[in-house]
Amino acid sequence: MPESHKAERARARKANKAAGIGDENGRIPARVKAEAIMSKCTVCAQSMKITKTNTELRQHAENKHGKTLGICFPDAEAAAKELASKPAKGGKGGGGGGGEKQAQGKSKAQKKKDAAAGLDDLLSAGLSGVGKKAKGGKK
Repeated sequence: MPESHKAERARARKANKAAGIGDENGRIPARVKAEAIMSKCTVCAQSMKITKTNTELRQHAENKHGKTLGICFPDAEAAAKELASKPAKGGKGGGGGGGEKQAQGKSKAQKKKDAAAGLDDLLSAGLSGVGKKAKGGKK
């Protein structure tokens, strides 16, 4: 059984370790996430993660304290705008669909419509020839 390029991976880790890259064993993680931006509530001092929409922070402020987002988390709005302005890196979802739309110039709906039209053409061409083939039966 193959060992999934075990020797090759070991050589790469050894080279990384010699170059000072990666962890203490020379392993490089496949995907490195950026550190989460945290904010602390000024009323109850609970730490929460800042996101692009800040829905959890807004819910916390309104439901727990009956106050606005700006009062409980004064720095959250600016940090959320900064997050929204940064382009999203790879992440999950495979394929990076956003760049494909710009490259081809067609929206998803337009591509779907074109594919359906192509299938209709194939179907109509195929249906006109139905019944002309002789079936190979017993002789």
